[in-house]
Amino acid sequence: MEKIVEIVPYEKVKAYDLASSFFGDKKVCMFDIETTGLSPLKSFTYLIGINTFKDGCWQILQLFNDDGKSEPEMIRTLHSILEDMDVLISFNGETFDIPYIEKRTQSIEKAFHISLTNHFRDTKSFDILKDIRPYKFALGLPNLKQKTIEKYIGLNRVDMYNGGQLIDVYLGYLSAGDERSRRLVLQHNRDDMEGMIYITCMLGLDKMCRGDFLVTDIGTRTVNPDGRLELVIKAKAESPLAKPVCTSMDKMYLDAEGENITLRTPIYSGVMNYYYGATVKDGMDTVNGYFIQAPKNLDDSIPLYRERPKSKESYIMLDNSFMGESAHIKEYMSKMICDIMHFKVTIHSS
Repeated sequence: MEKIVEIVPYEKVKAYDLASSFFGDKKVCMFDIETTGLSPLKSFTYLIGINTFKDGCWQILQLFNDDGKSEPEMIRTLHSILEDMDVLISFNGETFDIPYIEKRTQSIEKAFHISLTNHFRDTKSFDILKDIRPYKFALGLPNLKQKTIEKYIGLNRVDMYNGGQLIDVYLGYLSAGDERSRRLVLQHNRDDMEGMIYITCMLGLDKMCRGDFLVTDIGTRTVNPDGRLELVIKAKAESPLAKPVCTSMDKMYLDAEGENITLRTPIYSGVMNYYYGATVKDGMDTVNGYFIQAPKNLDDSIPLYRERPKSKESYIMLDNSFMGESAHIKEYMSKMICDIMHFKVTIHSS
């Protein structure tokens, strides 16, 4: 097994790296594998890339199966690193990389009568692909390939070969041992590993949805030409977004760029009912006032109003109990942002 180590200067990735702030003081690493096929029963691992954060810099470690026989040693080395980690970040790792390595581990143990420790079970897994998938439509992404996301945030990587084509390049290397083939397979994985550091900036979307922002202003405005009212809430994000987001859902608009977040939602005036139970018989209060549509999964401390007991939509009354409570405003904003970002029919502008 050959080990290749590269230090990535932190200034190079500082503006994008959100892994540290997202996971707090937890020890984080990233990994990605290259294999000779998709089935762990008919193929093997020829390269494992591992990112660790040490001494203020990201380090890329590549474990290369340079003789076609080093897979057990590579897997053992991976798990020895995981033993000291709290979080394992991957891209599609929960669907492919982790199950693949686990099945290869079982096959190796059976074939060579050895025992390989499995630290996947002790380390929290975080799959960036799964995290980003709900935002695909809001961001206007054509697909969720890693290179597509890299391009979205402004990276333009040019690969001479894709992962599938590199299988033959690697097998050719085992036969001939030429330096060009070795360089090609290592470079592809190396670029994937560096790219994974960059795309952690997408975690800023998660931070925004979970309320990692400070509400700075709340007010109303008249929308011409129809004269309807909108509630406008502005906030400062804890972590700047990598790219501007402009998207909508049912006349509710989200505009976010850098640290600035603006949410606009229609205000409805009229009569609504607060129901004490599932039916009118359980009691209700009828009120006349101004309302905004409520997001899903709102905190129970915020009263919800409906036109009828079983109405699909619920509303929040813009009275002092809501408008005067900063915690309610933030709860509403974060949950509504989450609903809009998960909505599948959106308006997008870059």
